[in-house]
Amino acid sequence: MSGGLERILVFVALAGLAFAPLEHLFGHHRGPRRDRLADLGFATVGELLVQLGMVGLVGVLLAGLDGLGPDGLLFEELGSRGLRSVLEIGTGLLVFELMGYAYHRAAHRVPALWRLHAVHHSAEHMDWLASFRQHPLETLAMTFVQNAPLVLLGIPLGSHALVLLLVRLNTVFVHADLRLPRGRWSELVATPRFHHRHHARDGAVANYASMFPWIDRAFGTHDATEAERFGLREATPRSFVGLLLLPFGRRSVS
Repeated sequence: MSGGLERILVFVALAGLAFAPLEHLFGHHRGPRRDRLADLGFATVGELLVQLGMVGLVGVLLAGLDGLGPDGLLFEELGSRGLRSVLEIGTGLLVFELMGYAYHRAAHRVPALWRLHAVHHSAEHMDWLASFRQHPLETLAMTFVQNAPLVLLGIPLGSHALVLLLVRLNTVFVHADLRLPRGRWSELVATPRFHHRHHARDGAVANYASMFPWIDRAFGTHDATEAERFGLREATPRSFVGLLLLPFGRRSVS
């Protein structure tokens, strides 16, 4: 478990070293950054709780699904290893994103899921550190929902691991406080502006996808409006422990 904690700390440190200077140069700088200690708690202790949950439950469930998948690996009939890898990773990202989109929409409609998801939406400042503010129970639920189809499809472990790394990096990126130039590329790949709209305190909920904005366009949930304010309308705890306990109080669906 100490090795898992070390990996967590290394990832958080590298994410900060990569994104904090970029945010200083190209960010919105929307006032003072509050709740930094709470988000650091999610980035360290919260991630460690997720690791414990993975070992104790979700990892076991995913391992059990491995026997239900196909006998061979996905695209193994293709002769080119490079082409197989591209198709494996592309398919993995698409399936992962579609399952994440479905879960995300459900999290805004099902009261039990929203109570967990509200922790993520309680962040009043969007930056790289806010990407870690997610209740460990929700992280475990999403991990199972998004990874189970990849296991059942027979995507090889190496490609599966690369999909997870790309998704992890994308999560930090779309929460980052970065103002990037618009272009056709932003119609294909999610940007901070796109995802920040999902966290907007005002207006209807939109932009559920985390990597491919064209999924929201296909399902009619896309909104190009720029977000101005973030967080929940009602008061929420400021501490890490208070936010961990937040789902167990009364909370209405967004």
